Amino acid sequence: MRTPKTLKALLLSTLFVTATLAATASAAQVYFENGTVGVTQPVDVYVDGNLVFADMASDSLTLSPQQLAAGQHQVVVTPAGLAPGQQDLVSQTINLASDSTYTLTLGEAQDGTGFSQPSLGLSIGNRTAWE
Repeated sequence: MRTPKTLKALLLSTLFVTATLAATASAAQVYFENGTVGVTQPVDVYVDGNLVFADMASDSLTLSPQQLAAGQHQVVVTPAGLAPGQQDLVSQTINLASDSTYTLTLGEAQDGTGFSQPSLGLSIGNRTAWE
């Protein structure tokens, strides 16, 4: 027995919508804030080797989040225009929960010698909503 074309199309579109909603529902929304003072050049942020935030100036915050899958990710921050591994400012593993919103913040921390070094922090929530 043949299935009518319209029924096939309806089933395929339903499957596509369901798969899309499932993928979106399990994603986390991630904002990025470049809160550094000592790192004055713009930075690029790579997640698992993919550029997700580009040319972020010092003391700036993204207004739109990136959707990232829940789970563990490797984050690398580099000076703008440089690929990971060339001159990494900071590299860190983060863990994201599904259906959550985070702000990933590049800041500065004191090292053991009293000098400031770039550091990466992950906080729950959207910093743009706190301002």
